[in-house]
Amino acid sequence: MGVGYNMLMLSGASRRIWPASLALFFLGTGGAVLLLTTTYPVLWARWAFFLCLTAAVTGFSMPIFAYLHHRFPARRPVTERTVLREGLLVGLYVGILAWLQLGRVLTPLSAFFPAVALLFLEGLLFFNEQHRKSP
Repeated sequence: MGVGYNMLMLSGASRRIWPASLALFFLGTGGAVLLLTTTYPVLWARWAFFLCLTAAVTGFSMPIFAYLHHRFPARRPVTERTVLREGLLVGLYVGILAWLQLGRVLTPLSAFFPAVALLFLEGLLFFNEQHRKSP
């Protein structure tokens, strides 16, 4: 029973995120490639690139978070909403880093503070979600 077997036996919430994850990844990657190869670097194309980059990274990271939640379960099982939120926070972080790099202001310190802020926000949201009273 290796890792491949465990990956196939994911819970229902983990299996249900795959279509959304693949759609986000391929649409984001395809949009970014299309923008990079066919447009000039004008304002709308830059913001569309950030949107596509965020979507692609979100789609890429969602199965990773689903597997981590399956491998290290919390007190309550996580939902698709939690996996999407965590993937979106990673996508948002990568988009922020790309935006800072475009302005040539990305330093280790300017990469650290958004990461801490997003980790703190996710920690609060996850703590609230896990300790919410059942109806």
